Amino acid sequence: MNWEVSSMQLKTSFFNPTLFQKNLTRSWPLWGGVSAVGSLVPLYLMLAVMNQIRLDRSDFTEILLNAAAYILPMFTFVYALLVAMFVWNYLHNSRSVGMMHSLAISRTSLFVTNMASGLAMLLIPYVIVGGLLCLVAACCNALDGMVMLQTIASVLLETLLFFGIGTLCAMVTGNVLAVAMFYMIANFIAPLMDVLIQSLAETFIFGITISTVDVSKWFAPLVALYDTVDVVQVETGETTWIPVLEGFWLIIVYGLVGAALLALSWWLYRFRRSESAGDVVAYTWLRPIFRYGIACISSLTLGRVLYELFWNMLFYDRHGAIAPMCICMMISAVVGYYGASMLLDKSLRVFRGSLKKVAVVCAAVVVLCLAVALDLFGVERYVPAAEDVASVEIWGCVDLICDSETMPGAIEGICGIHEAIIADQDYIENYTEWNYRSITIRYHLKNGSEVYRGYLIPIEQERAKNPDTYEGKIYALITDPEVLTAAVSIPQNARYSLSYLEFYNPELMSWESLQLDGKQWESVYAALLRDAAEGNFLLGDAYLQEWKYQMDSDKYFYHEAVLYVEYKMTEKTQDEQWSHYNMIHVYIQPTMKHTLAALKSAGVITQDTINSWYESEKYDVW
Repeated sequence: MNWEVSSMQLKTSFFNPTLFQKNLTRSWPLWGGVSAVGSLVPLYLMLAVMNQIRLDRSDFTEILLNAAAYILPMFTFVYALLVAMFVWNYLHNSRSVGMMHSLAISRTSLFVTNMASGLAMLLIPYVIVGGLLCLVAACCNALDGMVMLQTIASVLLETLLFFGIGTLCAMVTGNVLAVAMFYMIANFIAPLMDVLIQSLAETFIFGITISTVDVSKWFAPLVALYDTVDVVQVETGETTWIPVLEGFWLIIVYGLVGAALLALSWWLYRFRRSESAGDVVAYTWLRPIFRYGIACISSLTLGRVLYELFWNMLFYDRHGAIAPMCICMMISAVVGYYGASMLLDKSLRVFRGSLKKVAVVCAAVVVLCLAVALDLFGVERYVPAAEDVASVEIWGCVDLICDSETMPGAIEGICGIHEAIIADQDYIENYTEWNYRSITIRYHLKNGSEVYRGYLIPIEQERAKNPDTYEGKIYALITDPEVLTAAVSIPQNARYSLSYLEFYNPELMSWESLQLDGKQWESVYAALLRDAAEGNFLLGDAYLQEWKYQMDSDKYFYHEAVLYVEYKMTEKTQDEQWSHYNMIHVYIQPTMKHTLAALKSAGVITQDTINSWYESEKYDVW
């Protein structure tokens, strides 16, 4: 038999116009409704212009950049999820996926066409609303090409990012509701786990407290975008400013990540079984990850709730109880494990043959609890060496920011305070009075990492006379002339803006705010620096400020006056220059003899006003 081979060339199509058109036609209520609501913004602006309200280029620039920084991330986050659920919905229904996969269309063509459909649905509202905004701006002669391009780029890149995440979530599950659950997990799991681990450590490790999620936030795009991307005013002259989108580099990075996620989704789709429609997890190799992941999250969340309800509220222990914590977390891990198994198997019969796996889960929970409670990594006793610290911030009973270049002595003092607090751990934890003060320390190390610690410490004035106690070291720091001078000095590259004194006027029985003029400020500032150089006052909260006065007096004083100083800092890089305002505030204390004399000489306050800030007898400051 002779076989005739056709010379017709076979073509592989990567796009199906019919399917693309059908997707857009079926989804018109979604993108059409969003477009209609979004069009209200340019309509409002058009009516404002018609009503003789003047809008210039800077106004439209701010509108576009504010939309890109503050509205676009959240809106795209929600809208991309809805579009992904719509476009890939056929994968989650056995009849639909069977029909689609039986057509003479390759998986690649299906994926590319549906991906293009989803991106089109996402971008149509932006095109309509953006086009109308550009029309209004053109009518006002206020178009700015660079800002428009930056806004368009932000829209495209963030659309890629969130649609990429939504598409990947749709690929790994066969249940449309699970798409939303996985989408939320993918976007927030990193900071959530960070906070949960910190919360567990806070229970057992002295000084550990929940801090900002500086590293894990980069794995939570929505959090990172709102934390990093901002509209700042850049100074272009003495009195001219322009708004600039800060953090645009992050949008570019996330756009590339979104493109990579779409590529990964296409690779997964090529191997996806049609029979997985309806399954919570579409791939066999992902099932253990889902099962153990849910068990882990359950142990860290539900386990902590059980511990707080059934142990900590009944038998409070500030040190944490390791055995009850392990029991509560093991119970919660087992609940999470079997709950995940029931979802995966679509059955309640998941107990047979699972004891070994459950034992592994419980053992992992116990190991985690013991590792944290016993502080196997030495977190509790760790204090950075002063020479490794680039800068440090201390808040609470003392507020101070210092760096290694201008205040190396202060950094050594703060490290010494930290070491003394750790050395006095038993004293602090067994203290029975109630006059605790908070103190928080954040080190910025030269290698780029951070160390964050927070403590509640009792403050006793008598102990401050011993230089080896943490009270003594705190007192030495907040009375150090070098520290005081640096804390109240306006930086050399800054420009003084204004100063004012807020104080209580007993005659009027009300607070007053009085701005100092140039001559008054010059005399008061010189006196303030002189008091700092002589160590005539101290930093810290109201309670600590009384230490210096009470050393030689049996009187207390009210803190009825605060001096505020505002100055402008101008910072430059190779590409741009921007300015911002900083504020210094100093509590006026009775030992600040030069400052008080200058305020009286300048006519800002009178001696009677100063006298009203003191009490003749001691009273309970608490």
